[in-house]
Amino acid sequence: MKSRLTIPMMLMALAVIPFATGTECQQTTDPVGDMIPMGNDNANDNDNQDDNNDDNQNDNQNEVADPNDDMPASNTWSKLTQPCGGTKTNAMWFDDRDNGFIGCGENASGTGLFVTTDGGVTWTEELLFQNIRINDITRDSGGNLYATGTDTSGGPEAFMVDESGANRMPIGIYSASNSAFTAVGQGENIAVTDDGQLFIDSLTGTQSAYRDVGEANFTELSTFLSGGLPSEQVSRVIAFNNRFWAVGSLINKPGTVYYPSPTPTGNYEMNKIEVQPSNQDGELHDIYLWSETSGLVCGFDQSQRFPLIYSLDGDPSDINNWTKINLIDSGINYQGGAWKMSVVGDVVVMVGQTFPNNHGFVVFSADRGLTWTDISPIQDGDFAANLMTNVRLFDDSTVLAAAESGEMWRLNP
Repeated sequence: MKSRLTIPMMLMALAVIPFATGTECQQTTDPVGDMIPMGNDNANDNDNQDDNNDDNQNDNQNEVADPNDDMPASNTWSKLTQPCGGTKTNAMWFDDRDNGFIGCGENASGTGLFVTTDGGVTWTEELLFQNIRINDITRDSGGNLYATGTDTSGGPEAFMVDESGANRMPIGIYSASNSAFTAVGQGENIAVTDDGQLFIDSLTGTQSAYRDVGEANFTELSTFLSGGLPSEQVSRVIAFNNRFWAVGSLINKPGTVYYPSPTPTGNYEMNKIEVQPSNQDGELHDIYLWSETSGLVCGFDQSQRFPLIYSLDGDPSDINNWTKINLIDSGINYQGGAWKMSVVGDVVVMVGQTFPNNHGFVVFSADRGLTWTDISPIQDGDFAANLMTNVRLFDDSTVLAAAESGEMWRLNP
């Protein structure tokens, strides 16, 4: 269980956008003073596309949603719905506050690409993606939309999405070869650099594929690690400054970060560092970078059963530059693990699940993950949401979190 049930009031929206209400979850506000001003955000993955915000002070009023009003009460969570009905919502991308995409992929019945134009209140299925598992969605700096997963009817594992017609159309850009050692049978992540390199990793294995600038085809890689070391399973890959970074997801091994090799034979090559001690186990599931020497990773600590968070301050190859962040130091003492982060400037929102009940938690940091506040939706003194696997923080301080069993939760600024 958590030690606090309070929620800080985030930055006030500059403009109020009307939404139809779902279930409103009442919260008690707690004044926390001025928040750290947000700076410019580096666009290195689907959570990192927002600009500056102004900071504001919290008030000390409790607000209760009016069920007869179509405007959600501020500083409350609204329960909505989203189209991925299983445990995990793999892919979530938003171009702006209203327009976004969700992809269903990893669950047993998970297929499809869905679109919202009203900030997640309603979703429309893209009919040409009904047979396609979608595990990741991203848009490159030129505006092109990409997705990865697999076409269950026997087609590609990575796509460019043609948005020119009435219905969005998948255009295959990578199909797996017949090699059991190098073929990416189901794409997990697709990372695109600003100069046009693409990297795909496998959902179920250590395989990966890479396409260089100007090339038409992908090269399947026997390893992405420098020095010819055997490839390892990763769970998240991002592009930053025209190179690739990743985090690992192996049980019975320390949490691992993969960072660009300083002397690569190919731009995809990475070195690795185990941020946990060698006698501990962990799974890292997400990474965010402010710079090549400043970042945050999160996941599951399998040894101690608490969320696993490490902050980078310096050269990533030096273990002394990786600092473990314990939520319990911020007064948040439940067990569990983290799935995903979203960042605007210095502000971080992270979601995950508690043990043993698999409830959904949301925690908030205004200082790049060094200290945290619990902002989980609470009802009748307990968690209100199922486990959460994806999240987006917007520059008006709205939070949109995807949860198990088709739940979507929105924190209204």
